[in-house]
Amino acid sequence: MTNPDGKASFSLHIEGGIQNGDAVPAAVLAQILSGSQRAFELIGTYVEGRTIRERARISAATRSRFQLVCRLPEPGCYAVPVELGGKDLLAEHIAAALDAFRKMIEGITRRDTARISAALPDQGLRHRVLEAIRGMTPRADDKWSLTLWDAAGVEFGDLNIESEAVIREAIVPIEEREASQVVTGQLTNINFTHRIVTIIYPPTKREMECVYDDAVEELLIENRRGLIQVTGRVVLDDAGAPKKIIDVNDIRDLDLSPLGVDTVRVGDLMLKATRGITLEPATDETQQLICVSNRELGIDAFARTREVLVGELNEQIGMLWQEYALAADDTLDGEAIKMKQALLAAFSEVAHGA
Repeated sequence: MTNPDGKASFSLHIEGGIQNGDAVPAAVLAQILSGSQRAFELIGTYVEGRTIRERARISAATRSRFQLVCRLPEPGCYAVPVELGGKDLLAEHIAAALDAFRKMIEGITRRDTARISAALPDQGLRHRVLEAIRGMTPRADDKWSLTLWDAAGVEFGDLNIESEAVIREAIVPIEEREASQVVTGQLTNINFTHRIVTIIYPPTKREMECVYDDAVEELLIENRRGLIQVTGRVVLDDAGAPKKIIDVNDIRDLDLSPLGVDTVRVGDLMLKATRGITLEPATDETQQLICVSNRELGIDAFARTREVLVGELNEQIGMLWQEYALAADDTLDGEAIKMKQALLAAFSEVAHGA
């Protein structure tokens, strides 16, 4: 993957949710570039035959050798050409790093966890690289997606709102995912020596210890403010209340940023918002559920995580459309007719692919 100048390169194409296709929010661009840079630094330690010890510290020399350099965006869409390689980086290491990165992106795109594992056999390092790539993916309610192209103009990957689930599947075994629960609490202490994070569990106002492993520590360093969501196996006390979390496999800030509704897809039904609809997520009294509501449209959805909430919201809007918007007036009472009118004013039904 070399460009006409002989530089090892690829390009990042940010698509959708961007006005005129030639602009992108700075936060989105920073998120993608930061994740890309981190992924190549981690892959770089592998291709150079190095190991990462405590807290995934990477040497300054490796960071310098595997730095990404951005060229001017290309016209027509927001495409950022990226070159790999600082000073003294061996050609075979450049090729190996690009090959591992490409295969991991291809594996995520194809939902092929075996290809992901084969691209980087070191499990601990692979999980860290996957977390870095997860930082390049959109949230469940984001309106943008990212495609990756090699220097020959061949697309080799697509990171979209479904990619995070594939990455989670590649990091956490299915039996561990099925046994995991999400707990929200106030971060109070981090013990890096014993790999224990302590949170206050709001329903009981008691401290809970959460035991994590090496691969999760970097997430903890990045997400150490206020309310956090910890995913792992919950141990209950004699009263049936959570007292400890073991086998922690994910740590995230609680995301209560505004949630925009643009397109709703449920089975064969596809709805497009005719005006901007923004919902303000809030927690319930236990701070364990994220809730959104809109009285006019009849929306009242909740879930433990933002990703699940987006799915619940889509299902609920689809149900409301079927039961109210498409219902005959003579089958509805006064309040239901108002809801029908509000739904018809807020959404229009379109064919898939329109």
